[in-house]
Amino acid sequence: MSALAEVDRDNVVELDIGSDAFKANAHRYMAEWARRPPFYVINKSGPPQVVVGRYADVHRVFSDTATFVSEMPRGPGWEQFNKLMDAHFVTQMDGAQHARVRRLLMPAFSSRRIEQLKESITALVDKMLDRIEENGPAFDGMKDYGAHLVVDALLIAMTNMDERRKAIFTAFHDVLPATTYTKPGEPFPEACRIAFDRVMEEIHVLIEERRVNPHPDFISDLIAARDAGDKLTDKELFDHIYGICGASLSATSRAAGGALYLLYSHSDQRERLIRDPSLIPDAIEECLRLGSNGYFTFPRLATCDTEVGGTRIPKGTVVRPSPLAPNYDPDVFPGPLRFDVLRKPKRILSFGAGPHHCIGNILGRTTITIAITRLLARFPKARLADPGFTPLYGGAVGELRLQSLPMTIQ
Repeated sequence: MSALAEVDRDNVVELDIGSDAFKANAHRYMAEWARRPPFYVINKSGPPQVVVGRYADVHRVFSDTATFVSEMPRGPGWEQFNKLMDAHFVTQMDGAQHARVRRLLMPAFSSRRIEQLKESITALVDKMLDRIEENGPAFDGMKDYGAHLVVDALLIAMTNMDERRKAIFTAFHDVLPATTYTKPGEPFPEACRIAFDRVMEEIHVLIEERRVNPHPDFISDLIAARDAGDKLTDKELFDHIYGICGASLSATSRAAGGALYLLYSHSDQRERLIRDPSLIPDAIEECLRLGSNGYFTFPRLATCDTEVGGTRIPKGTVVRPSPLAPNYDPDVFPGPLRFDVLRKPKRILSFGAGPHHCIGNILGRTTITIAITRLLARFPKARLADPGFTPLYGGAVGELRLQSLPMTIQ
């Protein structure tokens, strides 16, 4: 720890990057990170880290996979960086292994496959809106809507899970953030371990069921995936069904929460979309720019002594590129703090960049676009219950999971 501090004492920040206080002011921090060179964070519960926030710097870390690898060390001291616990997911693979597994996963997340799911996702969204109308006029934009979007789109539309299985995966998703708060050398929380074992047992059964009786769904797609005779091994199947159906559930719900809060705290922008729904796809990009699914993605590890943006990074240092801060960079997005549904932002980094660009980004964008389109059309007079509402965020270190969004449909 002292070795990092000696690199540049003026560039060391004492900051608890997972605290409630940090998350409450996260967007202010993003605007600051977008303007400053990478800096060192001395974390009381883990090794020193380098935080990267400017657009060009983050893009470099995402793209230079030889210098900044995604596979983190395992074992004592590294628990908080292994959010997926015992699983080996594509996000934490590098080189030929990453390219091979990603190639086998891609057909299940292709534009063509997601296009086939649009009707099912729309039907699920409409059912949510039906329930909101039946129980209204008060509703919670997150608990009754945003938090369910990816759960239903992924677990029902993509995998045909029944309610019992859906509950198992959802329960796991709810406890998983605790892994990122695990202190060095401590075991993962018992609730996480129990939920992990239960999900993995269920995945074994699911795979065997689909092998005997294939369905037109995501799991059958992965089992059948072939590339010149290559296929996913049993371990890879388990880990990736686990990672996508369990650990990745929160990404779209976080992004949906950010989009809902932005639109309903900016009435003038929302009214534009109600008058002209053709603006919604570009508006979703603006929502993802300012209020995407988190301020950190999976960490990287420096493979050699290097530098980014003038900041020295010793070999073996944990590097934290922010996918959100670059979207506040004024050199790329003029007037970055202004929410403007007519902006049409290009090259946002909310889903990463380079070889690890999020494989589920089409599903996320499609689901959120359908959800916002149907909500605005169904309840054009919907609004925040309290115009002065202050958001409260939870989730893992790096996540901005909106806890609640009290609203009314009239």
